[in-house]
Amino acid sequence: MLDYAEAEFEGKSYNGASLFATLAALDHASAAADSCFEGYSAWSVAMHVARCKWLVAASFLDEAGRSELGPYPFPVGKADFCAPPDTSAEAWESFLAYLRRVHAMAMRAIRESSDEAFDREMPEWGIPNGRAAAWLFTHDSYHAAQIRNMGLPAFKAARLY
Repeated sequence: MLDYAEAEFEGKSYNGASLFATLAALDHASAAADSCFEGYSAWSVAMHVARCKWLVAASFLDEAGRSELGPYPFPVGKADFCAPPDTSAEAWESFLAYLRRVHAMAMRAIRESSDEAFDREMPEWGIPNGRAAAWLFTHDSYHAAQIRNMGLPAFKAARLY
């Protein structure tokens, strides 16, 4: 399952382009454009993904691991969707680096956890950590497809897979 999750994030996905390949096809202006029918941007969706990964990682990690993870560095909105505070090219590259980092930490936290950690309740969602981890495995492919279907120019011109 963890190998599958890695592929859906940044590998050879079974569901089209991986989430990271989808995001990497966007420049900062396209990522921030919120003119899609849903009313939010690909960047906002990616921030939601990062927040979910952060929450799962924080729930699995011990105190030292949470210290390494650090506080979530972006605004949090309804259902963890909100506009990025800075939409510059530098902010986009910095965000993508953070997304890779928080993904790696979440995967490491899950991979290294004891069986008991999977039964522990995740306080933010009121479900067992194991259920949150299982859900996280499909989350990237869901949002990669969502972003590819937002009508952004990057996905009208060429296929990514």
